[in-house]
Amino acid sequence: MNRITEPDPRCTLAALMPSFTRLAIPDLLLEEVIEHAREDAPIECCGLLAGHISESVGVVTTRFAIANELRSRSDYLTEPRGMFLAFRAMRESGLELLAIYHSHPTSEPVPSLRDIDGNTYGESVVHLIVGLGGEKADARGWWLTETGSREAVVVAAGLV
Repeated sequence: MNRITEPDPRCTLAALMPSFTRLAIPDLLLEEVIEHAREDAPIECCGLLAGHISESVGVVTTRFAIANELRSRSDYLTEPRGMFLAFRAMRESGLELLAIYHSHPTSEPVPSLRDIDGNTYGESVVHLIVGLGGEKADARGWWLTETGSREAVVVAAGLV
């Protein structure tokens, strides 16, 4: 017997696309992300940014630093317990995951092939990368796809 069912709406391409077009992050939280990158150098740091979506803008209100389980200079893997605790706190506070951040301790804040290949979130979140390879730290956001990336609009301002 063949049975045809409707597809689960959570498994559609639309579910993997961003529900916001810009990421707004308060100056203080952005500085915390950059400081996390500096403190963890020479290994890559990683973490999550959460908040709410208002008028197509993802407004960051909370940062979750997550340990890099790999402790690598060129790759990261978020530590599972840290992820569990962060997602539980987001759920309890009614926050949405808006961005994943990590650092490139010796290069520019541009996605590597490893970043693109390791992306499991589709374009549903911004990937904020902190580059420490230049004269000063730089942070840029990216929408990662299965085959590449496109730069995201990230606005840093005194929001909180």
